[in-house]
Amino acid sequence: MKTKIIIADDHLLLADGLEQILNSVPDFEVIAKVANGRLLMQALNTIVPDLILLDINMPYMNGLEAAKKIRQRMPDIKIVFLSMYFDAKLIAAAKEDGVKGFILKDIIAPLLKEKMIHIANGGTYFDLPFQKTSATPAWQQDDFANKLKLSPREIEIIKLIKLGQGNKQISAQLSLSIYTIETHRKNIYRKLNLKGVGELIQFASEHNI
Repeated sequence: MKTKIIIADDHLLLADGLEQILNSVPDFEVIAKVANGRLLMQALNTIVPDLILLDINMPYMNGLEAAKKIRQRMPDIKIVFLSMYFDAKLIAAAKEDGVKGFILKDIIAPLLKEKMIHIANGGTYFDLPFQKTSATPAWQQDDFANKLKLSPREIEIIKLIKLGQGNKQISAQLSLSIYTIETHRKNIYRKLNLKGVGELIQFASEHNI
């Protein structure tokens, strides 16, 4: 019998990509995608998954709130948090609440499948921040960001653009004004000598941002 999965993420392009990756696993079936915690709770009135891949930062009802309600109402459902950011305190709290995993959104597809299979089979997986190794992404090496004069905020915005988010979504995600996001984007293009979003996404992919 296949493991039934719901994906809860307000980034539609990312959710579509996750669906394709997970459905490529023979024992997995994505039975629904929802864009926020409120819609997730509504979906659970009619369908019961084995596992929920749950974005922490969503509008209306975020992943943390949704997870608490699900754990109270349907404790047998496995919950895996999905996040852009590593947060040790959040991971500790998630473990105490019975969450089965914490996965960073920059995980590569083969590793995502491997860890999700492990969790579906009764294991747990909690992502760790990058350690400095030869495989460390270029932007995390000592001189990369400094050489290009990219700030941590600009790196953050590049990652969100790569995920397909527009200025309005990034503004809401980072709690910054659209004007501020537009200014950051102009500065990024200027510093990297790029002409548009296509070149920026290519740059981000080449440097594993």
